Formats: sequence, C-alpha cells, structure tokens
Amino acid sequence: MQWDSAVSLAFAAEQLFAAAQLLTSDLVPANQALELVHERHLVPLLDNGDFLPEPVRHQIVEAQHSYDTAVSKGLTRDFARCLASELMKILSEVTGILKQISGRSLLNLDRRVA
Repeated sequence: MQWDSAVSLAFAAEQLFAAAQLLTSDLVPANQALELVHERHLVPLLDNGDFLPEPVRHQIVEAQHSYDTAVSKGLTRDFARCLASELMKILSEVTGILKQISGRSLLNLDRRVA
C-alpha cells in the first residue's frame, strides 16, 4: 500500500468518525448536521477519493448519493441516523484496513533500531 493511501485512510477514519458523531448529536438540528457533514466531511473525502481503496471510495460515493436523494425529499432526523449508520460501516472497513497495514509495518521493524 502506498503512503498516500495510508494517510488518506487515516484521514477518512477521522472524517467518518466526526461525521457520524455530528449526525447522532442531539445538540445540532438534523438538517444542519446533515449539511455540515456533507460540506465538512463527505466532500473532502470525495476530493481525496483517488487515494482510497476502490471499495471504500465506492461506499463514500454511495453515501453521497444517499445524501443527494435525501436533499430532494427533505432532510430528517431518521435519515441522519441512517447516514450515521452507513458511515460507521465504512469506518469499520477503514479501521480494518488500517489495522492490517499497521500490523504488517510492525512486523517489518528492525528490532536493532526500535
């Protein structure tokens, strides 16, 4: 895996977690939370999507399509919860990939230097 991809995965994990947290907050109205998630988290992820593994990028694009569809129907608290769930599934996959990467890099450490 390329360094750019690893950094992009870490960025994706951070963005997905922050987005899911915002979507499940009772302190922010659902429509405002959804708009913030779109602007601050989904769009930046899509802007850096070329560095993400294809399955992760595809899931983020699908989340974006879900958001676009919801905008036309009206943003609701129920949709916010659904999107949060969708983003947490993506986060779980990203976390799994990052664990695999970190496990391999730990095995490759030169113990004389560490």
